[in-house]
Amino acid sequence: MYFVIFVGPAGSGKSHLVDALGDWMEYNEVSAARLNLDPAAEWLPYEPDVDIRDYVDARSVMQKYQLGPNGALVAAVDMTIEYVDKIREEVESTGANYVLVDTPGQMELFAFRDSGPYIVRELVGGKRAVTVFVVDAVFASKPASLASVLFLALSTRFRLRLPQVNVVSKTDLLQPEMIEEIEERLNNPDELYAALVTGGLDPSMAEAAVKALEALAPSEAYAPSPVRFVSAVSGYGLDDLYAALQQVLAGGEDFYTEEPSPRR
Repeated sequence: MYFVIFVGPAGSGKSHLVDALGDWMEYNEVSAARLNLDPAAEWLPYEPDVDIRDYVDARSVMQKYQLGPNGALVAAVDMTIEYVDKIREEVESTGANYVLVDTPGQMELFAFRDSGPYIVRELVGGKRAVTVFVVDAVFASKPASLASVLFLALSTRFRLRLPQVNVVSKTDLLQPEMIEEIEERLNNPDELYAALVTGGLDPSMAEAAVKALEALAPSEAYAPSPVRFVSAVSGYGLDDLYAALQQVLAGGEDFYTEEPSPRR
């Protein structure tokens, strides 16, 4: 059983990507379970196999303790710690090869507080896991925004301490030439530096962004490119994302020919 932890800024498309990748895996006879870890989710594009809201619901927490939305989410995430063992038992009972973990939309309340990394560690246990950091393609199309999200992606890797595959989502919203521009900036540090300086960023800050990009680039044992481009709507890039995950988790071993694990 492998764990794929989806993390990213609010609105980056994590839940839709969990849904689309899960469907893609199942279509290709790769067994996958979807775990929702967002206690504040009002709606999800998929039916979770395991759902934290069965144990903790942020709206109920808000009403019970008279908290605001952010305070209720913080409290709900902290309360999740009490149920990690039960959640792990539910996950294991699915018998899935892959567990796609959808984390809270306000990632700073999950990744950058002690409770979030603790939950991930306890959930994963000794099994192999990878983080998928998701960023909106429209946001990434602006050089300064792209630079800022690189620091966020690097910080997430520091916090969760897992191998990380970085993904630009919603590519269906951009023209092909813009996708090529973003890809060039992310795969060529000189191009990123030039775009940032041309856009008015101080050269020293542009250099810092380049160093963050270089720090995020995975080793050859993981993937040849630091970023994958996907669309949950069109399905573009899902096979490429799956291949990147396979390289991290299983050294490239493919489950296409494997019989799906029986669900108990």
